[in-house]
Amino acid sequence: PDRLTQPLVRKNGALKPVSWEEALELITAKIKTTLTKLGPEGMGFYGSGQLLLEESYGLAKLAKGVIGTPNIDSNLRLCTVSGVHANLQSFGSDGPPGCFNDLDEAQCIFIFGCNPAEMHPAVWQRLLRNRRNNGAKLIVADPRRILPAEIADIHLQLRSGTNLALLNGLLHILVVENWIDQQFIDNHTAGFNSLKETIQDATPQATAAITGIPEDLINNTARLLGQSEKFVTVFVQGVFQSHMGAESALAINNLHLVTGNIGRPGASPFSLTGQCASMSHREVGGSSTLPGYRSHGNEEHRGEVSSYWGISTGIIPDKTNDIFHMLQQIEEGRLQVLWNIATNPAVSLPNLAYVRRQLAKVFLIVQDIYPNETLSYADVVLPAAQWGEKTGTYTNAERRVNLGRKAVNPPGEAKPDLEIFCMVAEKLGAGQLFSWKNAQEAFQEWQGLSKDRPNDMTGITYDRLEQELGIQWPCGEKKLAGTDRLYVDGHFSFEDGKARLISYKYLETAAKTSEEFPFLLNTGRLAEHYHTRVKTKRIPELHQMSNRGFVEINFHDAEKLAVKEGELVKVISPFGEIQVEAKISESVLTGHVFIPFHFGDDINTNATAVNHLTDINLNQFSRQPVLKTSICRVEKTKN
Repeated sequence: PDRLTQPLVRKNGALKPVSWEEALELITAKIKTTLTKLGPEGMGFYGSGQLLLEESYGLAKLAKGVIGTPNIDSNLRLCTVSGVHANLQSFGSDGPPGCFNDLDEAQCIFIFGCNPAEMHPAVWQRLLRNRRNNGAKLIVADPRRILPAEIADIHLQLRSGTNLALLNGLLHILVVENWIDQQFIDNHTAGFNSLKETIQDATPQATAAITGIPEDLINNTARLLGQSEKFVTVFVQGVFQSHMGAESALAINNLHLVTGNIGRPGASPFSLTGQCASMSHREVGGSSTLPGYRSHGNEEHRGEVSSYWGISTGIIPDKTNDIFHMLQQIEEGRLQVLWNIATNPAVSLPNLAYVRRQLAKVFLIVQDIYPNETLSYADVVLPAAQWGEKTGTYTNAERRVNLGRKAVNPPGEAKPDLEIFCMVAEKLGAGQLFSWKNAQEAFQEWQGLSKDRPNDMTGITYDRLEQELGIQWPCGEKKLAGTDRLYVDGHFSFEDGKARLISYKYLETAAKTSEEFPFLLNTGRLAEHYHTRVKTKRIPELHQMSNRGFVEINFHDAEKLAVKEGELVKVISPFGEIQVEAKISESVLTGHVFIPFHFGDDINTNATAVNHLTDINLNQFSRQPVLKTSICRVEKTKN
């Protein structure tokens, strides 16, 4: 009932309904004025893995080919960018190497920093079936005693922020015990000697001291991995959002490369992307890359895309800036228009006090399907259509492209995101570049840019997708049937065909506990909700099951603080404070607390969103924020 159904414009401090024409005129006038005053860097786009492939492609073309701004990012900055960095560095290209069938065939499944039982229940059922039918072993690495840890053969309950120490320790044992595939290493990788030097001091004793995991469990884990004929590592934000996340993702790739567990059935590193179309967004250049996994920094790549689009060379920027750079530009007055699409940064980004100040300062366009916290800062709101109200494609975590057909009309005046981008392009005088009659024509244009690229889709058609229930790329003239697994021939995407063993020593996190802030704060998800609850809080059953935030605290720590179950407590960090209920649990380690990130501030505007407590602490390579290793204290409230 509270869908966004009309464009809104802020007038005298309040959002008022207006016509599409008035909203578009205001937006394009503001864009033109900003471009004249500040150039392309005066505008930014912050998108989402919620867009269909064709919509992300349209967004990329508008931002990079019409406006020419380097300021384009998406909520993948919070999601998969560390994994993307690792894929590029290890394999020479983005794209997950394996497929879901590998989960059925693996002899051992290593769940590292994710909770498929709650976040990916269909995946969890496959893992359970493999365990039940084939006796597959299950290893879980997680600071919390999550459901998979309850039934795992081994639970590595490591201290928050020590992922890389554990991974390097496992690699050390694999090499020392010769549980590696030396032939695969010699023929298909480069950098093994450097890797051995990196991990030489990562002994079981040293690893245990850093992670808090008993030595015997570390040794047993390495033995299980090293003696398994084939294993899959399933991982996601517990790796990417932690201390040294990109480096840890590289170490997971190294585990598979040194043991030859890649490109074979049941053998692959497998990143479980959460958003339905985050892969699509990456494929078509929706954020930091150009379509077809091309690079902004490569002049030839920019030329190829410019020529294909029929635009002048020099319009497409030679770099991109992430959302945190954009916020800094806003603070400095160098970015004056921000277009936010299908994401809720007023809750999801770290250091909310800082983020919200910048959202209040910039001319903010919000394009979404429901009201959310970010609308409080919007100058213009554009109502969008959701799935089932539009047609288009999306790529899942195993590179499978699927087709979603329109079933009903969007409510009121809401429009598909692709149509909105085309309307703005028309107003900016670039309508000839967006002359598609429907999403299928946009997909066909994108296909030309995918030809002979790692994510070739030239063999895919809407009809085939409907008939075959999805097709895995690459699917071109040479592989019309699609591709289950990448790198089956041991040939990777570097010029010499060899994967890279890139390794880093573990460094202590800067987030050190103290007398003032004695707890390590971990953030994460709940089974009942998705992202910032824009959709799930509107489902009565889910809202009834989980309608407020909480802090999960070990019962020993709760006893010391005299905190009782359900009691309202303050959680305070160097960056802010919130008030939430206490949930006393044995699933978290002593000295650790856990707070779900789904919840914004409550209806009385009391601060309850966990990102009031987090800082903009970015990984040095991927610039993904570290959201799972912060410091805080817990206090009883006066009431």
